[in-house]
Amino acid sequence: VASLNAASVYRLAREIDRPGGVYAYARVYLNPTAAFTAGFAFVFGKIGSIAAIALVFADYLAPESRSLAATAAIIVLTMINVLGINRTANVAIVLASVTVTFLVTSAVIGAGYLAHLPSKAMAQTADTIATTPLNVLTAASLLFFAFAGYARVATLGDEVREPRRNIPRAIRFSLVAVFALYLGLSIVLTEVLGPGLSTSNAPLLQLNAITAPWMPAFVTLCVAALACLGSILALLAGVSRTAATMAEDQELPKIFAGRNRFGAPWFSETLIAAGAILLVQLGELVWVIGFSSFSVLLYYAIGHLSAMRMSKAQPFWSRLVGITGFLLCVLLAVVVPGPAVIVSGAIILVALIIRRLVQSRRVV
Repeated sequence: VASLNAASVYRLAREIDRPGGVYAYARVYLNPTAAFTAGFAFVFGKIGSIAAIALVFADYLAPESRSLAATAAIIVLTMINVLGINRTANVAIVLASVTVTFLVTSAVIGAGYLAHLPSKAMAQTADTIATTPLNVLTAASLLFFAFAGYARVATLGDEVREPRRNIPRAIRFSLVAVFALYLGLSIVLTEVLGPGLSTSNAPLLQLNAITAPWMPAFVTLCVAALACLGSILALLAGVSRTAATMAEDQELPKIFAGRNRFGAPWFSETLIAAGAILLVQLGELVWVIGFSSFSVLLYYAIGHLSAMRMSKAQPFWSRLVGITGFLLCVLLAVVVPGPAVIVSGAIILVALIIRRLVQSRRVV
């Protein structure tokens, strides 16, 4: 599903370089209402992602002060983002480099550990939890809170040098890299931790304690924290710019479009950070992730519809990608666990009603 999503966003990004991602694409190829739905879903969903990742950061670094640590992380990263996209990019490069190097190293060490295990011992580590097709779909739906960064760069639009060339290249590269990392780590974690994986709050810490006992625990803790910080940093940049673009189109109050002397949409950044801090107080990680995943899947479903409307003379494979991607996004969205489907759907519906009322008053 992620590959299908990336394929549609890739095609759209080659034609439109305006910030906002699917919001900007839907405004061109669908209609303002669909665009608003995509933009609002993205902003609302990614506020949930920021909160969820901040909670994971706290679980690794300061579990005894979970809420306080998560809140502090969001505030510090918001301050960095407000100083401009160049500073955001420079910090993100460092964080991503450290994270990827550590994850690859952990996967390789874990694979080496498994290779030296007797086949009987390896069989005993296999996860014995029964699965059903619905369980698999539900798990897949939750992954989309953390399997969408490959297209988040599209939200930056013309802040990227040569966006029509570089954004599609970034989408292609990041999707392949993330998929390879997820695949390698999922195999190693499943085989090494077995049934314990499903109840672990810090699986990488447990993995390295078994496969690399010589590695100090604080190394894993620090890298996990840095990985979370890097993800939050990128989320704040992408979400705030989508909100700013919506404000420029009068889909949100004009103040959201305000930028400081560094070119950063400071008000959008600040309000989004405040929303994430409020969600952090819920403390229920799966629920927060559910809110994010449902909204992100709706966002990509609208992206597929936009791609299908790009031109009437599309090759068969393009239409097949759009139709299949749309149907799968909808399917995964409706099986998100917890109250996400009802609550998120209701919030988006209320937002659409308020938008309609505001527009009616403008016409009058």
